[in-house]
Amino acid sequence: MKNFFHCDANMYRKKVRAFFEYTAAPAVFVAIFLTICLLLSLHNLMNSGLLFPAILVVGGIIFVFSLITRILIEITEYCIRVHSRYTYIEIGLKDVIVSLYAGSYAHFGQKNVFRKIIVIPLETFVSAEILENSRKNSRKNQRILIKLKNSKIRVYSGKSERLGYNFREGDFRFNEFYYQEGHDFKSMSEIIIPGKFGSAKTIVASIRAAKERFEVLPPENPYIFKELAFVKARKVEEKSRRLRDF
Repeated sequence: MKNFFHCDANMYRKKVRAFFEYTAAPAVFVAIFLTICLLLSLHNLMNSGLLFPAILVVGGIIFVFSLITRILIEITEYCIRVHSRYTYIEIGLKDVIVSLYAGSYAHFGQKNVFRKIIVIPLETFVSAEILENSRKNSRKNQRILIKLKNSKIRVYSGKSERLGYNFREGDFRFNEFYYQEGHDFKSMSEIIIPGKFGSAKTIVASIRAAKERFEVLPPENPYIFKELAFVKARKVEEKSRRLRDF
């Protein structure tokens, strides 16, 4: 059973590749065609004074396409970088954690990253189903519908640095007291996990296996209060002192 699923970064590369497949060839063809027309009509354009505007048109097309290409590559690399770090699924002993990158902004030179944390307790887990993709023959990056018996799914949104968490003896715990005490979250009975993590079939199988593992966990031992040894010794000493004074 796999317990950690990273964001599928190839989905962003595929989008850029598809864009270039549909636009690169026409853009290159137009640029070559205009260049040939410019060379064939060079003498006429010089005499009519249209040579400079024609060069500007050809150069403008090449520049615009190069600029768009550069912007798309930068956006793609940024998406890959942030989603690889902040977008993932982690299956714990008692909970399934979904982390989703939710944007960022710069404030006084400091970058603030936002994300969404979805906590799905396995205790009331009912089912995990793969939703049909609108595109045929596309089995990767399908969405997953998670259902629980009651509204136990907790959705937190905020700064990434405040949403840090850990597992203590299998129990999910936020590092920050504010979120750990149950503040500022939405309760839901079902939620759709976006198709950002590759094979949905593998994810569903891992969640179901985690539920089976949860069912066979031994029951938690009841809490028994035990006084520290020095506290007991101090009470005995105080009691004996009172008896002597009496």
